[in-house]
This record gives sequence, C-alpha cells and structure tokens, in this order.
Amino acid sequence: MHGGGLADWLTPLAATPELRHHRVIRMVRAGYTGHPVPAGLTVADHARHAATLLRRLDAAPAHVVAHSSGSTIALQLAVDHPSSVRTVALCEPPLVDALIDPADADELHAAFGRAMGSVTAAIARGDHGAAFGTFMTLVCGPGYRGVLDDVLGAGLVDHAARHSGDFFTSETPAVAGWSFDPAVDRPVLLIQGADSPPPVHRLIARLAGRLPESTVVTVADAGHLMPVTAPAELGRLVAEFTRAATAAERSPARRR
Repeated sequence: MHGGGLADWLTPLAATPELRHHRVIRMVRAGYTGHPVPAGLTVADHARHAATLLRRLDAAPAHVVAHSSGSTIALQLAVDHPSSVRTVALCEPPLVDALIDPADADELHAAFGRAMGSVTAAIARGDHGAAFGTFMTLVCGPGYRGVLDDVLGAGLVDHAARHSGDFFTSETPAVAGWSFDPAVDRPVLLIQGADSPPPVHRLIARLAGRLPESTVVTVADAGHLMPVTAPAELGRLVAEFTRAATAAERSPARRR
C-alpha cells in the first residue's frame, strides 16, 4: 500500500526476490489511477477500497505492507476490516497529528506549515511540479529527485509530479484529519530508517507503546526513501516477520 505522491513507492519491494514465496498484490490507490477522485474521500474510504480489492482477489486475510501515508490506511483497514488482515508492516508512518509525539507538534507544525504554504501557492498557479518538489524535499530530503530518477525513472517521477493535484487536495487533508484508533489486534511491524529525523523515531516509539503486538526494527543507512533505496532489506524484514507470525498462528498455544 504505497505512500503519497507516487503509486510506485513499493514497486521495487514488490519485485524483490525476498518476497518470491508470497503472492504480491501492489495496490494503486484512489487518486493514482487517472480517474476522478470522489469528493470528501476519507482514510476509511481508502481502507474500504483495500478491503474490497482483497475480497475480489480472494486474497484476504493478507499481510499488509504500507509506506508513509499508506500506513494510516493500513491501520484503518485493520480496525474496520479485521478479517482482511493477518499482519501489518508499516514503513515510516507519516508525521501527522494522530501519530506524532505531542512534544514534536509545534516544531512539525511550523515546518509543515511553511512548506504547505508554498505548496498551496504552487497548486493555485497550476504548478504541480513545484508543489511536488517542495513537499518531497521536506519529507525525503533535497536529494530525493536523483534517487527516485535512478530507481524508478525520470519519466515516471515527472508524470507523478504533474498529476499530484489529488494528493494535495484530497489525500493530504484526509490523512491530516484522520483519527488513530489503537484497536488493532494483529501483529504489527514498525520499520524506521536510522537516518530519519528524531520525530520519526519518537513517533515509532509512541506507536509501539499503543500497539501491544508490535515490533520495531531499524534499517541502517536509510530514511523515508527506504522503499526505493533498500527494497531487499525491507523485503527480508517483511518476509521474516510474516513467517514468524504465521508460525505463531499455527502454534498450539496460540490456538488455545
């Protein structure tokens, strides 16, 4: 379940040999298909879309892997449609009010407020490329473009930037207004990059404290771009986590 701005965040992970023993379904979320997005789409709506897809593909319950803003949808899916989910693996959940450590709120509001002011101005003048660049630089760092171009291709990234309007006008408000319900009764893997800023690590620690069946892992030399810079390591972690969870499901103690 990809993050915001790009439908191909998890394309390298989906192709990694580490997941060769799994049936891999790479969902393209509403807002990334080229079709109009219904007005007022919520995180719960995105979760319902995912549950419907899994049901139609006869793929539920599934091991759900999500990145960035997709993490909010994965958590909502586990709450609203628990029969669709076996495990949840979240890579770098987004720095939104529902998840962050309250001690980081003022600093993050200031940083994102400045950036989103520039984004709003760029969208108003029809410059989606500038809006995309401003947001991605804030979240992924100034070198994001070279990394994405190298791994995914410049043409794909340019297309995503030009068509990022729905991300800013629909998805971003939906995620910002989302409320986290910790009633997740599935095993959760929380994945953070060692190079990510401290607010991300504090978010992960706080989320782990709210989810009793959670495990935290840190990927060395990685940040928010982890799905494209370290897909093999991400695949290894997901494969090990799902294998352990499946073994636990089958154990007599768990069945009792």
